[in-house]
Amino acid sequence: MALALGLLVDDRRTSLGLSQSAPGERLGTTADAVEALEPGGMLPVAADLLAWSAEALNATVNLHAAVYGINALTFGEWVA
Repeated sequence: MALALGLLVDDRRTSLGLSQSAPGERLGTTADAVEALEPGGMLPVAADLLAWSAEALNATVNLHAAVYGINALTFGEWVA
């Protein structure tokens, strides 16, 4: 799950043309925190981390957790 979130954050950030510092600045943290998140380095993935990522990248988070099967994590477009 951490790797999936890291890849989603990186993909979304780069598609928006943002540096690693931009999402951090939006939420009062650092580029180092974003850099640590992107390769899946933040464990465990908690609900507040998902919310932080979505807010910083103007996205919604879609999570499907399966007891037996594949977990799915995606970002959706945030609509105002």
